[in-house]
Amino acid sequence: MTPQVLATAKVHWLPPDQGGRSSPPSGPIYAATGQFTALGDEYFSVVLRFPSKKTAQMHSLSEAQQSLDEAELGFLAPELLEKRLAPGMKLWLYEGPRIVAECEIQSVTDSTLLGSVCEL
Repeated sequence: MTPQVLATAKVHWLPPDQGGRSSPPSGPIYAATGQFTALGDEYFSVVLRFPSKKTAQMHSLSEAQQSLDEAELGFLAPELLEKRLAPGMKLWLYEGPRIVAECEIQSVTDSTLLGSVCEL
């Protein structure tokens, strides 16, 4: 099951020396636990979908360049995020207890989830 795309995001993978991954995920779909950096207490399931062309390019980049420009973002329980997403919001992606990436929301495609950064 692939969740509906609800937003687009820039993804920056942390390097291994900062607790991150040695390389970006190999497939076009990646699921993880997420947490908004500003809220810091709620966790939720996130699914990222990377364009296939971009995924292929990532594996030819040097470690210093391995930061994805754009991914489609979905949530397994989007109803929990009603009126809470806004461009510019940042969230951490976790693998177990460690943060492996930081995402910044670029656009929200579902207006029922769109909120104001000021309201958050």
